[in-house]
Amino acid sequence: MKQCPTCGVYLQDQAAFCPRCGVDMTHVPPIPPQAMPQNPAPLAPQVPTFVPPQPPVRRPFTWADVSTFLGFCASIVGYFGASLLFFPLGIVASVLGFKGERAKGLAVAGIVIATLGLLLKLMTILELAEFLPWWFTSGVW
Repeated sequence: MKQCPTCGVYLQDQAAFCPRCGVDMTHVPPIPPQAMPQNPAPLAPQVPTFVPPQPPVRRPFTWADVSTFLGFCASIVGYFGASLLFFPLGIVASVLGFKGERAKGLAVAGIVIATLGLLLKLMTILELAEFLPWWFTSGVW
């Protein structure tokens, strides 16, 4: 018998390569019978046992997840009406929802959308109150 110098598997004398690690066994001398251990390692590589995959653990929704969804929806609804109510609500709810672990991207989107909408609404109010010139809000410089 031969013993692989890399992984220690015992092989037959005629084996040219180790089946476990692929080392060339042609230059490895056979082990004399008196030097053989009493319980040699197996002659073939061990086949790993199959472990079935575990289903993913579903985490329950938290208050932060609900707040994120509420903030994003309020940010979108603010563009269609009651913007002075929905834009601040969207900002506050999205900031509270950002503390959660699930939907940080949706919270950031809610913050950005509501902030831009609130700025546009404030510019429109300031133009109507004649605090801003017409060319500032129309985009003509």
